[in-house]
Amino acid sequence: MTVTILAEKSNLKIALVPIDELKPHEQGSPIYLELLKDEILRDKMLKYPIIADEKTRVILDGMHRWLVLKSLGYALIPVILVDAFQNPKIRVGRRRIHRYVSDLVEEVPISRVIQAGSSGRLMKPRTTRHFFPFSKFQLVNCPLDQLTKRNPQDVSEYLAKMSDEECELTIKDWFKEIKEELEFLDKRKKEVENEMTEFLRALRTNGNTSRYYHP
Repeated sequence: MTVTILAEKSNLKIALVPIDELKPHEQGSPIYLELLKDEILRDKMLKYPIIADEKTRVILDGMHRWLVLKSLGYALIPVILVDAFQNPKIRVGRRRIHRYVSDLVEEVPISRVIQAGSSGRLMKPRTTRHFFPFSKFQLVNCPLDQLTKRNPQDVSEYLAKMSDEECELTIKDWFKEIKEELEFLDKRKKEVENEMTEFLRALRTNGNTSRYYHP
């Protein structure tokens, strides 16, 4: 397994990895693949690396970026390599909201993700949402011409067979998930603001503690 280190920052190792070494753990969505392909071709670069388990090379985040580059015929891809089994702060849920709300029923063991990728028995599209103890938006802006062009590859074996109606429902569910997360964050923001207001009021009205607060 040959890799070229692109950068090491915040204890993260970002490397250029041969694209054929990597393995998806779930099926891709044809509609999202096309949307992302248009974006990457327009930008002429990959803005963010994908994330994969260093030992097994199973992709944890960014599978559609992997599919796009593979279908376009690129041989390399920027990857954040992590130790999925030795990092308990890496969590897997089923919806974006599970980043903030712990739900044991909806948790997916990381071992199941690795097994799906290693065996080739892929999960259904968007079965998992991975949450990391670091921001996955590690900007690399890697130009496509640095990724070694070759003949395009057929990626249909990794894609779910979806009708137009199913693609439409998938898009609606993406929006629903994002809206659900935004509503949660908005509610939490208001709760914290109320907590701060009550705390400041208590400081101002308590003679013994007001001297510690200087607006």
